[in-house]
Amino acid sequence: MKTKLWIPAIFLLLIFVGCEEEKIDIEKFGSVSGVVLDGEDYTPLEGVLVSTSPASSTTLTNAEGVFEFNKVKEGEVAVTARKKDFLSGSVSVAVYESESTALTFFMLKDDKDVGWVSIYDPVPGNGAIDQQTSFTFQWNVDQQNRSKELDYTVYYFESGSTVQKIAGENLTASEVIVDGLNYSTTYYWYVVAKYEGDKVANSPTWSFKTDDNNE
Repeated sequence: MKTKLWIPAIFLLLIFVGCEEEKIDIEKFGSVSGVVLDGEDYTPLEGVLVSTSPASSTTLTNAEGVFEFNKVKEGEVAVTARKKDFLSGSVSVAVYESESTALTFFMLKDDKDVGWVSIYDPVPGNGAIDQQTSFTFQWNVDQQNRSKELDYTVYYFESGSTVQKIAGENLTASEVIVDGLNYSTTYYWYVVAKYEGDKVANSPTWSFKTDDNNE
């Protein structure tokens, strides 16, 4: 009889341990809010479509140009703003548990009818580790007016440095080789899109870390 009594006791213990593990893995959330202004006269812009990625949430700015996301998963998040007759904009922000991150977007008029441009899906992916010291940056582009041929300039810099380097400029393809990187170093990089010499969009700032060369 004593052996039979131990079986349910062990079963309950396993359930308890399982619940404890689930608590450890609970997702953490913060919030993101901000205001979108006309880049020329600084007046609020109403009806701007603001989206987040990878959370994939969207909202519209109100009459004061204000937007808010009340539940955003902790970590790096890209926030993009789009409005007809204006150039799109995108920034990368860090979201922390139970904290609010505030942003201000300045949007410029789309004088050359380029439409919105979204630069996304980077290779290496944001936060990638163990990267080689020479490889190819790649990215995808979603463009409203595909008749406008864009070119790209790619910037990168080491963590803690204010000196930016150019991996490539006036690129027509969405890729460029970067080499001569340092081992065991965190880098940041981003892409700027231009049309006829004028900046029309920029990507969020992404990061990666090179390997430590331990063979």
